[in-house]
Amino acid sequence: MSNITTYAELMTEKQRLKLLLNEREIELKTEFEDFKTKLKPLGNILEFTEKITTKDRHNPLVNMGIDIGVNFLLKKVLFRNAGWMIKLVTPFVVKNFLSHEVGENATWVDKAARFVKNKIS
Repeated sequence: MSNITTYAELMTEKQRLKLLLNEREIELKTEFEDFKTKLKPLGNILEFTEKITTKDRHNPLVNMGIDIGVNFLLKKVLFRNAGWMIKLVTPFVVKNFLSHEVGENATWVDKAARFVKNKIS
């Protein structure tokens, strides 16, 4: 409106502005939700990268068991004839990843069984 001269016009303009504000809030919320869904894959990549580069330090006894088991299984059994780079990098990544996976409420035995089953079939 260009000029408001009466109280009724003021109330009409107030109502129009409230409706406009509600519409803009809804548009903003939907745009924000779209933005969040578009960034979800990036968040998954960052989460996975964090899991393989850092160790979960909440349970040191479990981490010690993982370290011993992974060192034996990967370095001594699976990669005994591999190069030094594979022997260095692979256990590091596997230990870090397993420390996070065991920390979450997923049973690591089931995950290992599924992994082996997928590799065999």
